[in-house]
Amino acid sequence: MAENEDLDLDAKKPAGSKKLIIIMIVAGVLLIGASVGITMLLLGGGDKGEEAAEETAEEKPSKPLYLPLEKITVNLSQKGPARFLQVEMQVMAFDQATLDAVTEHMPVIRNDILVLLASQPFETLSTQEGKEQLRQQIMDKINSVLKVQGGMKEPSLQAIYFTSFIMQ
Repeated sequence: MAENEDLDLDAKKPAGSKKLIIIMIVAGVLLIGASVGITMLLLGGGDKGEEAAEETAEEKPSKPLYLPLEKITVNLSQKGPARFLQVEMQVMAFDQATLDAVTEHMPVIRNDILVLLASQPFETLSTQEGKEQLRQQIMDKINSVLKVQGGMKEPSLQAIYFTSFIMQ
């Protein structure tokens, strides 16, 4: 009888181990499915990821565009001997629409730059800091004109570069 009981126990073991293997496989598949589902939920799915990549590509500036301005010569404000300033500049932006707006409103921009340059003291423009401050003031003037005259909410003029700067 002891032998019959041993045979019965051996017969039950394989059935239990098969059930255990099946349960482990099902649990593994469920875990993999859950991890994929959570990953998709956290990443927002494929469509939103593609949209985010497109938005990033649109926001990233392609390459800088430059527009040369005409040479400007002014008398500097000074007591004593007459002093002159002659500058050539280029404006830089990342979109053609900004450069087109600068070209369209060039008379107003040129006027504001002339008035600004003529009001500068010779001593200030003799220093590097004075030149940098002047560059920033010119960029602010142009952006102001583009806002008021051009109706641009956020003018995207990026920089002003002096290509010639002569004082006498």
